[in-house]
Amino acid sequence: MNPVMRYTRFVRLGKHTLWVLIVVVLGIIIWVASDDGGDNPSRIVFSNVSKSENLQNVMVKLHYQGVDVHNQPYTVIAEKGTQLDADTVQLETINADMMRDDGKWLAMKAAAGVINTKTQQMQLTGGVNVFYEGGYEFRTDHAQIDIAQGTAYGDAPVEGQGVSGTLKADGFTVTGRGKSIRFNGSVRMKLYR
Repeated sequence: MNPVMRYTRFVRLGKHTLWVLIVVVLGIIIWVASDDGGDNPSRIVFSNVSKSENLQNVMVKLHYQGVDVHNQPYTVIAEKGTQLDADTVQLETINADMMRDDGKWLAMKAAAGVINTKTQQMQLTGGVNVFYEGGYEFRTDHAQIDIAQGTAYGDAPVEGQGVSGTLKADGFTVTGRGKSIRFNGSVRMKLYR
């Protein structure tokens, strides 16, 4: 028998032997795993993790953008987003901005929040900073944003400053994507000269 025929026979025999060895090893693993003996420390337990209700979708560097009812763009960026249900996402370290058709913008930063992507409602918490075109900045504890309508509302105390001076108020209301900012309750202003 020539060397090529011998080598071919060796390869075929090796192939069949390998499959038999795989079946034997799998049989031993299944036998050990199904053994009910209490003294067997090598027991294998199979579980189905897809039935766990605690699993959540977590997004890192989340970037959500769209247009409102007036076709004006907005963007929401967060370091982390955890999907609570089909429409609701819990956010951490948020930067959001809205652009008006006249080129002016309104930006917000917050430590945390929740956004409903269906209703386009967003709640910001953990300290909210609002920046407005022209050098104005306002700080409050929490705010409610209606992204679709371009409005924002906060009923916590507000402090702010800008080119004209400083102010303190009991709350605020933003309409028209920043065209109108109204400070509510007791408002105290200090104007620069």
